[in-house]
Amino acid sequence: MDAIWKQLSNPVPTDDLNPDRDLENKIVRECEELINDPQRVNFEYVAEGRANVVFSVSESKDSTAPKGRFEGTLLRVPKATLGVTPCDYETLQTFHEGQVEKRVGRQHLVPQALIRISAEVSRILHDKRSKVDDSEIRPGYAMLIQDMRASPGYSVLEFKPKWLAQSPIAPPDAKRCRTCAREAFRNSQKLAQGKALSTPLCPLGLVHDNPMVVMDTIKRLAPEWTARDQKRLADAFDRTGILKKLRELQTMGDPDKALLDNPSDPDFGLAMTLRDCSCYVRMPDDVDSDVKIKLADVDKKNWEEKQTYWQESHWNLVNNGWYMGEEKVDTPISTQCVLSRT
Repeated sequence: MDAIWKQLSNPVPTDDLNPDRDLENKIVRECEELINDPQRVNFEYVAEGRANVVFSVSESKDSTAPKGRFEGTLLRVPKATLGVTPCDYETLQTFHEGQVEKRVGRQHLVPQALIRISAEVSRILHDKRSKVDDSEIRPGYAMLIQDMRASPGYSVLEFKPKWLAQSPIAPPDAKRCRTCAREAFRNSQKLAQGKALSTPLCPLGLVHDNPMVVMDTIKRLAPEWTARDQKRLADAFDRTGILKKLRELQTMGDPDKALLDNPSDPDFGLAMTLRDCSCYVRMPDDVDSDVKIKLADVDKKNWEEKQTYWQESHWNLVNNGWYMGEEKVDTPISTQCVLSRT
């Protein structure tokens, strides 16, 4: 699959002509055939969330499948839960190709390929899960995705860029950005419950005009990395322009104070998707190799269903003083927001 992942990491052709499309489809179909032959492949449970389960894939010991075919590849399958109606994978792939790839740039995304799994494979996967709930894994569409986890020769960093620009409904003299205001609110809830507090990273620092602020933010983001690798990451952010591109697309989706007023607008939907994506950084040990930065979790959201929740969450931060640092709580909540630093 390595050849496919490299191909799917190239920019989308501007004329919509892709001479390698037939080859890509041929290799993906071959992988689909192998995955649906349980005698030739092994699956290992990796993790799961509310809507998906992830497995690693490898060839069986006695398999006739090409060795290393699935190296660097994960299988993601949807969970079917009673009362929950997530977007189906075919719709997610259409959104990925038609909106995210063309707007963000395919070269900035963790590549993925749509396949189908059989009833037999879905039962095997269901039995391999370590988390037991009321959900099922059913036959149908699944995703092959590039594995961005740590591997020999690389260090890996994963984080959520979240809101890279201030919310348009925040007070103009706010002391906290949207992310820091939300984390302050969450920490107040944790404090009341006796739970450990989190230390939010201010995303505004990653796209700040002052390089010193950017470096300070990166040191907080990757405190265990060497100063050399922290500088390499700052250079990679600047070279790729991915975070500033994200900020641009986030703000295009809700200009002025029209936030959440039109959840069916495609630009708004893309903006909210990109405010909840994950960013993977692969830092090679070889200083002469490029740092790879890719975005994942760019699935289409059920925008209309989430509208009320999003509105209530945002106005809570405005009306209860979380943006201004004037929340009415017994214990003041500390944040390190760029907006409150000198």
